Amino acid sequence: MPAPIPWLWLYRPPVPTARAQSIQVLHMAHAMAARGHEVTLAADPSAPGLLPADVLRWYGLAPLPTLHLHLLPGARTPASLAFRALLVGWLARHRHRGVVYARHKRYARLALRLGGRVIWEAHEVDSLQAAERGEDPTLHRELERRLVHRAAGVVTNAPGTLDLLRTTWPDLPSAVALLNASAVRPAPGEGVGIGYLGSLRAWKDLDTLARAAAHIDTPVTLVGADPASAEARRLRALSGARLRVEAPIPYAAVSERLAAFRVLVLPLGQGLLPERLVSPLKLADYLATGRRIVAADHPSVRALTRDFVPYASGDPADLARALTTARDLPPRTPSPRTWATRAAEVEDFVLGTWMKGRQPSPRVPVGSAR
Repeated sequence: MPAPIPWLWLYRPPVPTARAQSIQVLHMAHAMAARGHEVTLAADPSAPGLLPADVLRWYGLAPLPTLHLHLLPGARTPASLAFRALLVGWLARHRHRGVVYARHKRYARLALRLGGRVIWEAHEVDSLQAAERGEDPTLHRELERRLVHRAAGVVTNAPGTLDLLRTTWPDLPSAVALLNASAVRPAPGEGVGIGYLGSLRAWKDLDTLARAAAHIDTPVTLVGADPASAEARRLRALSGARLRVEAPIPYAAVSERLAAFRVLVLPLGQGLLPERLVSPLKLADYLATGRRIVAADHPSVRALTRDFVPYASGDPADLARALTTARDLPPRTPSPRTWATRAAEVEDFVLGTWMKGRQPSPRVPVGSAR
């Protein structure tokens, strides 16, 4: 293992929440700190009086002496000032040997302006997504151009994101796609019913799941939304009252909740984001359980696994068929991918490509650096 170095995980996730980006950032920072590096992360607490140990406990993580989690002030302006002060102070101490690992493009631009050396973790291609929506992509392209020309390297969590970045920006610096991971444990037994874990965002196409639930004789449960919300009520109505909705749960409780289901479902809509740009965190969680998985037949899903029952996105009848098929199959063999593994891959890419001026080793599993 290489000598420890300072890392600034440049993001401000809301904590603790069930949002995928918060889960990913907290676990990656923790996994890198567990490798002995001094990792600093700022976060926006969702309630007053929280301590870093409270936040970590919610995610099922233990405090580490090498993880420095800074919870920012509650008001927006003081939080912004505290964040900027943290960035400036960190750069003053570690500019010449530290890694600024930016999960947010505007924060990456700020760090570059202040003289930091930045690795950009890209989860989207905003210029292409703006054009897809019929919007002017000029401002997005300008921000992407600055990062492409000045960042030391690029990490994506989906091969599709890397492919589209390279197509859009042929002069992309050294880059690699490293899939998301999970802290979920393998599930004992066989479970009952069908489960979905996640938010109600439109691109996740939960309308199709609700309509499919109306046509199967197995209960479908959606975990991750306020049961009393208007959207939850609308989805239940679409399902003919066959869809159950449960509130979000702490990430530390996800393993147990997923283990209660027999089949896990990942509905996704159509477009660049669901088809090419996502590396669904819930899919990594599902794979770790060993439960049967039903998912939209998209490249973004096939990049993570081929061991799933596919359905045609937007087709409730085909989703109902896939759910019924998966229900009658025996459990899968669990295939966990840990955050420790991903942290080692990120370390290999960053230190190999940037600090030592060489290409990443062949153990980087997805994509390639150039």
